[in-house]
Amino acid sequence: MNGDDDVDPDESGPGWQPLLEQPGFEQWWDGAAWRGRPHREPDPFSAFSADFARSLRPGPNRAAAFGRVGIVATLFGFVLQTAVAAEWIAVDGVQPITLTLAALALAALIGVATAVAALLGLRAASQLGGRAISTLALGTSVVLGMAPVLLLVAIGLAGGV
Repeated sequence: MNGDDDVDPDESGPGWQPLLEQPGFEQWWDGAAWRGRPHREPDPFSAFSADFARSLRPGPNRAAAFGRVGIVATLFGFVLQTAVAAEWIAVDGVQPITLTLAALALAALIGVATAVAALLGLRAASQLGGRAISTLALGTSVVLGMAPVLLLVAIGLAGGV
């Protein structure tokens, strides 16, 4: 986006473009057609640049949108495994170690799915947007989501529980 209010989308590459029929809103232009839903233009007085604020939106990049959901799911998995390991959560008839391993396996699955979605989102970001949200999802999945994977591998290499 070059900042002009009278952008001709037919001559523009992929990116967020202002909607002339809906002032104050913009939508993703893929170079041939409008994609996704309109969003409010970023606040010019924001702490973040307009380009950075736009890159936090997944736009029509479905993988980046999944990565954004994955951030929340990864945080949930991290909190769940912590609560189970601290024995704040217990299930009658289930050994604490079994519940802990199940929570670790769930958190690991969520972390891996988020990492895959983030990587796919980054691959498509130049055409569909969502670079920053995909990067954030990848970082979250590596820091919080891969820890249970490594712990499960270590348990397995050590011969189990």
